[in-house]
Amino acid sequence: MTNRTFKTGVSWDQTSFLPPRVEDYVAGDNPVRAIEAFVAALDLSNLGFRHAGSGGGAGQPPYDPADLLKLYLYGYLNQIRSSRSLKREAVRNLELIRLMKHLVPGYRTNAKFRQENWKALKAVNREVVLMLCELGLFGGDVVAIDGALFDGNASKASIKTQRKLAKRLAEIEQAIEAYGAALEANDSAEVERPAAGQDARAGGTLRKRWRP
Repeated sequence: MTNRTFKTGVSWDQTSFLPPRVEDYVAGDNPVRAIEAFVAALDLSNLGFRHAGSGGGAGQPPYDPADLLKLYLYGYLNQIRSSRSLKREAVRNLELIRLMKHLVPGYRTNAKFRQENWKALKAVNREVVLMLCELGLFGGDVVAIDGALFDGNASKASIKTQRKLAKRLAEIEQAIEAYGAALEANDSAEVERPAAGQDARAGGTLRKRWRP
């Protein structure tokens, strides 16, 4: 047995009889699973979502609005602030690859979907944030209201009143509006300049940014 100074990783050239599944890289409590289940339960037509085009050329079928909604919600929860960045993450991010099933909508499709469905997006966005907070998958306060009465001890700071709930909902609404404004501003700015690493550079070699 050869003594090695450091641990070594697996060779990129090594083949495997049973390759790992993308599913294996996404934990059971990962928020993308909640996003997927949440969107699957929605009636997007009744919520006012418009049918989105593929943006990929003549003859290609459109993207399902449900998939574009999943991508938008993931972007909001992870503060991905442009449609081009969403597209890049859909290629390299295992959570998104799993959530989107290898679909990679173009940045124009992402931007158009947001612009045409902003009112419906805000309503769904607010609900998914509250749901993830209650499930403990996203930062924030857990809020629950029912008609049961119990004797107990609690500090004033821990009690959720109607006023506090309204304040929390207003804060979520403001955060969603700010995120939408950032997306719009960044998309507009990126239209004015070539995307980083764009194929248009003649003879250039694409170099993907790596992040731990």
